[in-house]
Amino acid sequence: MVGKAMKPVHVTKKLTKAQKKAYKPHALPEFSIHRTFPIEWNNKEYYIVGQFTVNEQDQFMHWVVLDGEGRVVSKEEAKQIHQVYTYWLWTKKAIRLIPALEERLSMQPEEIKIKEVINRAAAKMEKDYGLHSAHKIMEFLSILQSKPEIEEQLLDYLHPLKKIIEDIESEKRLSEQHIERITPLWESFQTIYQSWMKSLDNFEVHVFLRNRVNDSKECEEESRFVLNVLKEKSLMYSIISVIGHLDESFLEGDLHQHIIWHFERTMAQPEDPKPDVSFKGKYKPYPVLKWIYSALVYAFIPLEALLFLFTWNIGILITMGMQLFIFVPIIRPYRMWARLHLIFQWKEIIADKSMVLDSFEAKNLSVAPSYRVAGIFMAGFGAVMYFFTVLAVPLTFFGIGALLYGYGQLVSKTSLAWTTVEFHKAWIKIGPNEFWGMQIRELVWEEENTLKIDQGKDKGAFSIQFKPEDKQAAEQALTEWCQINGRSVAG
Repeated sequence: MVGKAMKPVHVTKKLTKAQKKAYKPHALPEFSIHRTFPIEWNNKEYYIVGQFTVNEQDQFMHWVVLDGEGRVVSKEEAKQIHQVYTYWLWTKKAIRLIPALEERLSMQPEEIKIKEVINRAAAKMEKDYGLHSAHKIMEFLSILQSKPEIEEQLLDYLHPLKKIIEDIESEKRLSEQHIERITPLWESFQTIYQSWMKSLDNFEVHVFLRNRVNDSKECEEESRFVLNVLKEKSLMYSIISVIGHLDESFLEGDLHQHIIWHFERTMAQPEDPKPDVSFKGKYKPYPVLKWIYSALVYAFIPLEALLFLFTWNIGILITMGMQLFIFVPIIRPYRMWARLHLIFQWKEIIADKSMVLDSFEAKNLSVAPSYRVAGIFMAGFGAVMYFFTVLAVPLTFFGIGALLYGYGQLVSKTSLAWTTVEFHKAWIKIGPNEFWGMQIRELVWEEENTLKIDQGKDKGAFSIQFKPEDKQAAEQALTEWCQINGRSVAG
């Protein structure tokens, strides 16, 4: 059907009882359990059973290898199955390079005009973001100058690999014959592509450059060439992200090291069957809220809709509106962040970043205002409801609003706002709230020993006030955290 996404042929949620029984003791909470299609080796069938973060086209974040009877196999067997399955995933991403490489073969750009294209883009970058950013753009010129002429060689491997992928997807299994064909081709491709892949991976501002390349008539071919290489950069990154989504560092720029890392860190270990990953802090109520959400969406709201059609009672419509426009929009992003909360915990474990650098008692300056705003919102909503329903409903909202506002005032004048701040290697924890590097837009030291954590316009900012005697130690802990996570702090 046009416009409908095709189901992946290599994974399914349909597990046998034996497969479920074998993996369940290892399973992370919340995430669905999948298995791969059959993988044949030494005349036996194997399956990888595990869980994904989000994308089923990536490697499992946690998994085991089972034989055809649902038994966990030896580490040696698991390593072989894991390797060939990863080759399959990498190859599926790599064959998307074919159009870009074929297009580049037909190009004959002039080096001096390529330099002109990059210079123009750098000038725009300097105007928008400053000289340092412009220098970052200029780094791409040296990358292009060192680019090897390997397009034809790569295509010689990618075309037969594409045919193998088509055969595998058609047969819905990874047979020994497929493995024997795909392994030498992929390893040869990887050997040739490795150093160029690393060079492209090191260029981090490709999006900014792509948005600033002009298709001028004088340098049209050269602009297309630059954009083509930038497209390759994006496609190449999708290969790395098969495993790299679990660890942002491209280990030594070597896919071979990546596959070893993934095997050693993410395979479920019999001696530690249940990883310490759970809903904590503000996400602890999630299982209950998830049940309420499911009940609302699949039971209460449909029943209320039917009841309204029979009675035309405006009160039912208002109740539905409250559920649809207040609770559902709140729970959806909460659900997303709850799942990310689990993923972050798991990534912290496998990246060995669980150590706490330092912890402090500090005042959360964001608590009181948030309660006051919530109180005002509830009172305002009650005022609106006054015109549409019985008096008890708006009075309830007024009461809740008053309680929230009053609690906000109480927090601002008492010790209730004081909480524990922990600088972990991979994240910062403030009370029940977790802040991971990728979520933080900016870190700023403000007046009176206050650290502002800006999460962008969608989530607002957190402000934490440290005790004067803790300011220096907090600065040191934050500096160390920034160094580990590639961030910086202003102020």
